[in-house]
Amino acid sequence: MTFLKFASLLFILLNLIISILLVKLLKLQKRGWNFADIAFPLFAVEFYLITDKAYYHSFLPHLILALSILAIVIASLFLWKKRDFTYGRFFKLFWRAGFLLTFLIYLAMTISLFLIKN
Repeated sequence: MTFLKFASLLFILLNLIISILLVKLLKLQKRGWNFADIAFPLFAVEFYLITDKAYYHSFLPHLILALSILAIVIASLFLWKKRDFTYGRFFKLFWRAGFLLTFLIYLAMTISLFLIKN
């Protein structure tokens, strides 16, 4: 369990550092990418790996449910506020908001790992 606690903290730092370095080295910002575009799927995979080992079952379905609700909310806001829906704008906003949601859920999972008694 101590290894999982250490790994979850290390994944946060390494994920952000690797994502920022890839964007800078490959000059992806010219194409409109930022570090969140790379870090989002990495956090999702790491979330699956850590929760699968730390708990009786993986919390990946909970993450997918949260992302599905986020997609419904974003689509509803596009249709309600602007009365216009374009897939490009939706996907870009969903991807960036999905990174934020996944990061916060991953952070909550990391905190909960430290609160679990061995």
